[in-house]
Amino acid sequence: MVEDALIELEGVGKWWGREQVLRSVDLAVPRGSVTALLGRNGCGKSTLVRIVTGLVARDGGRARVLGRDPAHLGPAERERLAVVSDTSTAWAGTRVRDELALQRRLRGSRWDEARAAELIARFELPVDRRLAALSKGMQARLRLVVGLAADPELLVLDEPALGLDLFARHDLLDAVIETIAREGRAVLVVSHLLDDVERIADRVAFLRHGEVTVAGAVDDLRARFRRARVVLGPGGAPALERAASGLLGVRRVVAEPGDPPGERVVVLDDHSDDLLAALEAEAGVERLEVRRMTLREVYFEVLGGREEVAA
Repeated sequence: MVEDALIELEGVGKWWGREQVLRSVDLAVPRGSVTALLGRNGCGKSTLVRIVTGLVARDGGRARVLGRDPAHLGPAERERLAVVSDTSTAWAGTRVRDELALQRRLRGSRWDEARAAELIARFELPVDRRLAALSKGMQARLRLVVGLAADPELLVLDEPALGLDLFARHDLLDAVIETIAREGRAVLVVSHLLDDVERIADRVAFLRHGEVTVAGAVDDLRARFRRARVVLGPGGAPALERAASGLLGVRRVVAEPGDPPGERVVVLDDHSDDLLAALEAEAGVERLEVRRMTLREVYFEVLGGREEVAA
């Protein structure tokens, strides 16, 4: 596992009735990092977040959050943890200022009043309005103020930008960056907004069919995954397919719509100069052009399908 991680999961599983939602999940969130958990709808992301925050018991595996089993987090650990989701348990008749006062009492010495005031002004939060009268976007802003003003050592963001306009999302990202800049902090963020993820995350983990199939630093994944456009040699597509099937690091060969018959795209998931040389030699290709893949392209490649992802 990653050294000095605030979240460590090894082999974590979860069943809902007869359905196994999580299968042997390994995940680490190191100090000083923003780790994004990415996956298609229904893949188990919310269940995993609830296990991490101690709201749901796991059915197997090992888990440590802030140094303790998340099923037994005590008041000391709860003070160091803040969770911002797209829902709230606050009473709708409460005024914003009263909800903030309640959170101030609950958080005690960790509450940063100056930070709260700065975020209230930045998000233009109407402190005298009742929660029921707030728009969805304003409710999301309030949850962010509460989570960030708690000065958490570990911040968990579960779809925090739902309901936020572009300006509020920009402010949210800035606030997350400011949070992680404080020494010893870490952030786990679940989001479908890949543009936002690319701006703030330095690590990503892809959850597919209840397992983390690919994880690591964003820069490492960008270096690892490549798209190679191949101009076929005398052997044509069959020679390329045979060569690709025998080389570790070649993920698949693609005939993309509109491409000339003599061209293919080869997706590499473990790029190296030696692999490219072997591909050229064994397939007899005439020309090979390689480029790095974007996080969005890696998302679709790892998770499969063309699920809509917001920009």
